[in-house]
Amino acid sequence: MNASLSTPLCWLFWLVSLSVFGQDTITRKEPSLLAKYVKVSGGLNAYAGFYTANGIAGRNQPAPIGLSGQVTIVLPQGLSIPIAAVLGNQGASFTVRQPFNQFGLSPTYKWVTVHAGYRNVTFSPFTLAGHTFLGGGVELNPGRLRFGAIYGRFNNAISGTLADANVLPSYGRTGYAVKLGYGKPNNYIDLTMLRANDDSASIPSVPQSATQTVTPAENLVVGITSRLLIVRYFTVEVDAALSAYTRDVRAGRIEAEGSNPVVRLFGKLYTPRLSTQLTQAVQASIGYRDKWGGLKLQYKRIDPNFQTMGAYYFQSDIESYAIAPSLNLLENKLRLSGSYGVQFDNLANSRNVRTGRTIGSLVVSYNPASKFGFDLQLSNYGISQQAGLRPVIDTLRLAQNNFSATANLRYTVQKTDVVQSVNLTATRQQLSDLNPSTAAQTENTNLNANLSYTYQQTTTGWGLTGMLTYTQTNLPVASTLGLPDSTNVPGGVPPAINNGIVRFYGPTLGVNQSFLKNKISTSANVSYLVNQQLGVTGKVLTASLSGTYQVAKRQTISANLYYLNTDTGIAAQQFNELRGNLGYGISF
Repeated sequence: MNASLSTPLCWLFWLVSLSVFGQDTITRKEPSLLAKYVKVSGGLNAYAGFYTANGIAGRNQPAPIGLSGQVTIVLPQGLSIPIAAVLGNQGASFTVRQPFNQFGLSPTYKWVTVHAGYRNVTFSPFTLAGHTFLGGGVELNPGRLRFGAIYGRFNNAISGTLADANVLPSYGRTGYAVKLGYGKPNNYIDLTMLRANDDSASIPSVPQSATQTVTPAENLVVGITSRLLIVRYFTVEVDAALSAYTRDVRAGRIEAEGSNPVVRLFGKLYTPRLSTQLTQAVQASIGYRDKWGGLKLQYKRIDPNFQTMGAYYFQSDIESYAIAPSLNLLENKLRLSGSYGVQFDNLANSRNVRTGRTIGSLVVSYNPASKFGFDLQLSNYGISQQAGLRPVIDTLRLAQNNFSATANLRYTVQKTDVVQSVNLTATRQQLSDLNPSTAAQTENTNLNANLSYTYQQTTTGWGLTGMLTYTQTNLPVASTLGLPDSTNVPGGVPPAINNGIVRFYGPTLGVNQSFLKNKISTSANVSYLVNQQLGVTGKVLTASLSGTYQVAKRQTISANLYYLNTDTGIAAQQFNELRGNLGYGISF
């Protein structure tokens, strides 16, 4: 066992012992001074199991074993410190798994929150937006003041070689972010800034290739974020940012840009270079909401190549408009909501084609009584292309429409000691290609239907669940070419293969029972699915058993057994698995 990694887990054991000891002290004598002022809550869970597989390589350890724990320490005046750890076997050794090898704390005391270790913090969507860093920070919210600041390492320095393409080199990156605002959590305005840069000396050299180019970069982002409630009924939301991203800090400086107002304001924080690009991003909405419903107008624009080192990914080069109305009728028994929007790319007119999208949705919810309800969800997503720098070739033009519809019907009967419910859900998804030249390779339709019944006795703990499932996929015509003909499939090719249909259907049954005044809970489930594909018929059988025994008020023992048998009719897809585990948990 790695001692350096296991030390924090030992602290968890110590805290558990401290908590249990403190509880015993309370029941026998006066509380100890430590137990009086320090509150510890959380739990520990240990498990051991087995795993076997036939027909495939094992997908788990033959004898998995592990220990996990979570502890929250509450000090006087509300200072809270959460801690979590997981220890498990990997091969023949023990290691601490994620997230414990990235240990971090964010204790809170009244209006003060302190961040230390590996943390991910969000100040705004376009500046610091959840990027993990190793360092520290603080967030202060006294009254209506909103202040935050963090500093740390955003990327490790990793050297790469051309001999090992799996190792992606990167420079060591550090940065900081600051937030200053005023208001309440749902009614505020914040100014944010992020500054990060790579250390060009953090790795000795970076091998360049035709497919891999790594250069030291730096980034300065300033932004504004607001959520404003106006006259009770109106809401205004704005997120905007301006990013100066330098892709190579070794490029020459640009002196002529000194007249730029952004350079004059933030010139001491970053240096404009030949590889620096200024881009902006904004998303805004205005909405009105009352008892009868509401209306919301939305706008978004993100420049091509917009980047921030405080986030992992952005969909850039887009502009969109949307409207989202809602309506409540029949004393709120009938609710309607929907949206419609359009989106375009190629904002700089630098691509060969311009792609446009239309998005529409409708949600209907009807609940005339507590026993009965009906929901309907519709969405329609279209995409098409227009000429950009070059004309679009008709045979390659992208023009598709995605349609999805889901309907759910539910009925519930509740008596003194019995609850029964019936649910029927059906979904249809269809991709329609409006280009005849490519329709054969892309068009497909999916259907899914589920009918379920649940019966539960609240006094005896006896329950029953049954479900019938049907799924059908109509594959593109081109995907059925080359399938085995009638001479290769016993009995000839069934009709399902001729039109590219794949089906899955079958029942699922589950039972549960409680004993000894609910101290023991047991359940069993079995599912049998028939699948038809590539002209053959197969099956998938799954079964599980589970039980939980409450040894004491805060201690439980659990056991689980799971079996999977797959025989699709194709030799490479015939295998079975059996796994089980025994666990013990304690909470405090």
